[in-house]
Parts: sequence; structure tokens; C-alpha cells
Amino acid sequence: MLCPITADMFATGEYLERVKEISADMWIDENSAPTVCAYGAWDRVQAFGASRRLDAALTGHHVLHEYIVFPHSGHGLQNDNKLYGVYMEKVTEYLETYMPIDCP
Repeated sequence: MLCPITADMFATGEYLERVKEISADMWIDENSAPTVCAYGAWDRVQAFGASRRLDAALTGHHVLHEYIVFPHSGHGLQNDNKLYGVYMEKVTEYLETYMPIDCP
């Protein structure tokens, strides 16, 4: 169901409850999982400012995380090949550390 946000809701803070479901930063607390996140500075799908809020929430709650900004990329992280390699290394490192596969 579409629930519109009005200008009045910004004055009272009521809008925060309406956007919580789609705002990752609002779900972070001290029990959140270690996180690797990467964002393109030129993203037109997910506003880049939201990534900064997520980074701040993770930092503020002392959640172990990696925050990688792709300065020349959009949503597909397509224009920063070296950083994409770093990102994949971090994802692999986190998976091995926090979700290891136990092989017999």
C-alpha cells in the first residue's frame, strides 16, 4: 500500500517511520552483522547520500565494516576496475571469516 509522505511529516519526524522499511541505516544497531558495502558516487538508482548514512550508522554502532566508494561509477560499479578487485577481495575475506565453509 502506498503511503504518501507530506511536508508536515518532515517537521514532526513522522516521515522516518514511513521510510524505515527501505532505509538500511535505520536498521543498524550494535548487533548488526559485519558488513562490506560498495557504492558508486554517480549512482542514479540509490542516492549516494544514503551510503554515507549507512556508513555513519555502522560506525556509530561500532559494527565492523568496509565502506568502499567507487568515485567514477554508477549503480553497476562499472568504472573503477581496481576498486572492484578490492571489493571482491573484501567480500571473500568476510565470507571466509564470518561464514566459513566446513569441509570434511
